[in-house]
Amino acid sequence: RQNLITAAARSMYGAGEPRKRLIEPPFQLESHRYQTLQAADWIAGLVGRFGAYWCDKDAYADYKVFANHFEHRLHRAAKRSGIRTNAPRATQ
Repeated sequence: RQNLITAAARSMYGAGEPRKRLIEPPFQLESHRYQTLQAADWIAGLVGRFGAYWCDKDAYADYKVFANHFEHRLHRAAKRSGIRTNAPRATQ
């Protein structure tokens, strides 16, 4: 499997005809190999918890800790998202 992922990456980024529209090799990847994927995993996890908390604060009360620590940063960095339709709007 490691060899297949490496070969796909070489094909994507190689000098011959690189695949310019692909960001990562099209495999289910382990985040320990790609820092961009690891960051995306963390951000997606946080956003998912925010969405659950915003939609049903009683059912997901345990997720309040994530909102307390990271919500202001997400609002500051994000321009728009449909998941925030019922949440307070970020100041711009």
